[in-house]
Amino acid sequence: MTGATTWSELISQPDAWQALLARLDRPAQLPAVALADFDEVVMLGSGSSYYLALAAVDWVRRRHPIAARAVPSCEVILDRHEREAAPGVRRLVIAFSRSGESTELLWAVEAMQEVGGTVLGVSCTAGSRLLELADIGFHIREGHEEGLVMLRSFTSMLIAVQYLFGTTEDRARLQTLPQAGQAVIEASDDDLHQLVNRRSFNRFVVLASSSSYPAALEASLKVQEMSLSTSEAYHTLEYRHGPKATADDRTLVTLFALPDASHGLALAHDLKALGVTLLVVGPGAEGYNGVADLAIPAATGLTESAATVVTLLPTQLVAYHTALRLGQDPDAPTNLSKVVRLAVPA
Repeated sequence: MTGATTWSELISQPDAWQALLARLDRPAQLPAVALADFDEVVMLGSGSSYYLALAAVDWVRRRHPIAARAVPSCEVILDRHEREAAPGVRRLVIAFSRSGESTELLWAVEAMQEVGGTVLGVSCTAGSRLLELADIGFHIREGHEEGLVMLRSFTSMLIAVQYLFGTTEDRARLQTLPQAGQAVIEASDDDLHQLVNRRSFNRFVVLASSSSYPAALEASLKVQEMSLSTSEAYHTLEYRHGPKATADDRTLVTLFALPDASHGLALAHDLKALGVTLLVVGPGAEGYNGVADLAIPAATGLTESAATVVTLLPTQLVAYHTALRLGQDPDAPTNLSKVVRLAVPA
């Protein structure tokens, strides 16, 4: 079966989340790190792991009175201002890498350690260089993958950090994710397969705002990686300002449902007037029925950020089915490798 590994890892995510949450519910499994001990949090990652860092930063900033930002690993290496800190600032660096072997991420961690700070390394690979290099290691074994495209690793690492820095109420809500995720896969896969094959789509757009924007970046990247298609992500209402010039009847737009229904529905009508096919996902998606070509509610009752991993599932399915429609193998995308290793520049 073409893409068999990718498919297996995509649909296994709810089971992985269940195992992860059961483990994290034992206090001894959580790393001994408290945000109250720090003045600043800087999260690092490359590619999907950077988008993961953006999502994790959003989670932290909405819950804790601490300065938090996400930085691509490469920028820490290339721009000294990204790694400098004011004297006396207690900094926590959280570094994400599925493999724990990404060269740019390891260089960035070493650069941060040179200027001072505590490093929490989050990886899905036991014995990885990141877990060895970090002051504190957080091994998310449930997210380990054999496939090239990050799916289970992304969602599992995000849940782990949300749990670590979540409130008691947050942790209770996160426990509902496995059941919600399984329900979304079972209810939407056939519909998404049909939607993707309805037209010869050659452009893909993902729109999201607020806590969902990092997930939109990740969703767009999955389409690029798996199907080798043109895919873009924008803040929701920004699409009206220029990007809509390329919209036509071969454009598939995925909209993460907006909490503000008036803005969301107005945009949905505008998008349909452009001739695009519109998919709406996430909590509140049912409010777009009658306008969207397909609406997939996800984790209704959860906050936008808590529902992120469930909302991502339909977008991953879109990427997978698009790859098959175009004759691409999601297990072996052109020009990509599972780990990006670089030599030290001459």
